[in-house]
Amino acid sequence: MNTMIIEETKPKQWQLTSMDRCDSCDAQAYVRVSGISGNLTFCGHHYNKIMMDPESYTKMMSFMITVLDERERLIENKTIGSEN
Repeated sequence: MNTMIIEETKPKQWQLTSMDRCDSCDAQAYVRVSGISGNLTFCGHHYNKIMMDPESYTKMMSFMITVLDERERLIENKTIGSEN
């Protein structure tokens, strides 16, 4: 007797919504950085820009406590769009 195992894939529960906006450009935020003095939200472009600049990276690393990174939604949304 063979047993088939079926994995259920539950959709991820995203925490950031379309109401969360980038602090730099007002685009939809996909990253929330919680730090010692509050929260910062960034679109994927501005988060990448900060983390690729050595001086900005150092400042961000000294500020951040936790990071909520939902940039994979951009890939998921692109994949869904290409299936249609």
